[in-house]
Amino acid sequence: MLWYQIREYQDADYSAVRTIYSTGFREHVGIVYLLALKQPWIQAMLCGVFLLIHILSGSILTGILGVGGVMLAVRMSVQYIFEQGIQLGLREDLLDIRNSYMQPGNRSCFWVAELKGSIVGTVGILPCVEEPGAWELKRISVKKEFRGRGLAKALCKTAFEFVARHNVKRVVLFTSMVQTDAHKLYESIGFKKEEEFVWPSPPARRINFMCFCFRLETQRLPDMLLQH
Repeated sequence: MLWYQIREYQDADYSAVRTIYSTGFREHVGIVYLLALKQPWIQAMLCGVFLLIHILSGSILTGILGVGGVMLAVRMSVQYIFEQGIQLGLREDLLDIRNSYMQPGNRSCFWVAELKGSIVGTVGILPCVEEPGAWELKRISVKKEFRGRGLAKALCKTAFEFVARHNVKRVVLFTSMVQTDAHKLYESIGFKKEEEFVWPSPPARRINFMCFCFRLETQRLPDMLLQH
């Protein structure tokens, strides 16, 4: 007997779905902060700040405190960028989940994984705007305490079964460089990483924040469904 139930989205799930998305997104703030600190231009800036303050004050401690202040500012900037990204998602398909995914006759759907009345995972699929003719797997998210137990793979399998019924030729998904565990999952279920690009925003370009497009040709779906 499964320890969870996967079912289609209901309006009562709205707040829980948005919370799972937001919480999962914020988990990567620390990783991106470290990525920012590894950039040569930021390291040069920190050295410059230290030298300038040290020369002006004559105090090594004051220079270190100044560097700490700049590092705190970098951390706050990363958090701000993440909050902007979260709000973008909440204003797009997650603003009106029913209209985005659950309209009768639309070739799209959204599912939740439920455990004892609580939503612990999500996934959705809908036609891809960036790649006409393909469908996009979106909002794959599992609460941290329930990861590593096959739930994300089961959610993807549910979406694949839906795809198989609708004669879809290709499925794509977009992810980022910080979601390395997710990359392993996608590759294990048949996706191949085919494109990479820097996220098209000035802050992302400054820290070389890479994103990836994974694709799956659906002629492989029958074998995958048997295996997973």
